[in-house]
Amino acid sequence: MTGREIEDVVVADARAGLDAMADGLFAALSARSAEQHEQDAGPAFAALKRTRATALLVPREYAGTGASAADAVRFQVALGTLAPAVAIATTMHHYKIAALGRVARSGDERAAAIVKDLGTGAGLLASGGAESAPGRDLRTLGSWAVRDGADWLVTGLKRPCSLSTSMDVLSLMAELRAADDTPEGYAQVFVPAGAGSLEREPFWTSPVFGAAESHAVRLSGVRVPDDRVFPLRGETGRRFATDCYTWFQLLISASYLGVARCLATATPAERRAGSRRWTEAFDGLRRLQAELLDAADAIDTGRPAGDQLNLAVRARDRVEDEIGALGGLLLRAAGGGTFARTGFFTLLAGALHAIAFHPPQRGAREGIGLEPLDAESKDRR
Repeated sequence: MTGREIEDVVVADARAGLDAMADGLFAALSARSAEQHEQDAGPAFAALKRTRATALLVPREYAGTGASAADAVRFQVALGTLAPAVAIATTMHHYKIAALGRVARSGDERAAAIVKDLGTGAGLLASGGAESAPGRDLRTLGSWAVRDGADWLVTGLKRPCSLSTSMDVLSLMAELRAADDTPEGYAQVFVPAGAGSLEREPFWTSPVFGAAESHAVRLSGVRVPDDRVFPLRGETGRRFATDCYTWFQLLISASYLGVARCLATATPAERRAGSRRWTEAFDGLRRLQAELLDAADAIDTGRPAGDQLNLAVRARDRVEDEIGALGGLLLRAAGGGTFARTGFFTLLAGALHAIAFHPPQRGAREGIGLEPLDAESKDRR
């Protein structure tokens, strides 16, 4: 395969992955360089809404695309190739939509109304959950909702919260409390981005994925109607939580593979075919993507929820274990000239290691939705 053919594979994969789901998105994103997207992702988020890529995993009956898990993996890989921080940020949108969409299709009217609103308006959903840290139970939350008549008053702090500027709705996991402060379990709460007493505060100072809009979001007694609070009770709640983790593992891993493909473009086309490091790394990325697609197939073919989660976590762990070294090969393949002219690709190579910080981190795999993990996946270090 010639260098030009290899270049065409990278570009063709990105074009196919995006335009199959959102016609015109590839052209819109290609109008700016990846480095420009990393400085300001606002135009990219606007393009996602305009092409209705935000409805990728909204079921068709609720005004969405109804994409398969496999298509969603390919889409996020392609998106990360062109706009790395955009892929990372929108993972927070897509995984929650996918899990909520399944609940809606099972007959839950509250979930159906929320999903349909997002699908119809092509809105962006920011997702706020518990932060993952080794030794910490993911049920340790920083947000709570207190019953106030027919509504709930939501208070808490989520940091970081990706999409905090471009979001239309904030979804966060909160403890439910009665008016007398009696615990009533957990829930997903859906808060309009323009709600009063919702404030954004500076938080993210790292140059890595700075365009993901990962500010802190503070809620101080934000009033939310009862029909926008989805209790995580019984089998429905447990399955929703499990699906959230399953989809998140798939899509965050796909996004990081896209970031690595963006790094692969640093090597001039005429040098790719002759570069052992480049071809070894690119083959490794393809192998990792194939494992993600195997996990996606478990969702698409309706295998048991426990199988889906374990396959997704194993695939994510494999990406986490290998992607840093593959990024190192790609950075070396790009050469000293590229290193001297721009720090962008060096930044991307370092950014690949950040997958280790996403939940559920190794050593922090206890909580609602993670019960189906087998011992090997739960205890892996």
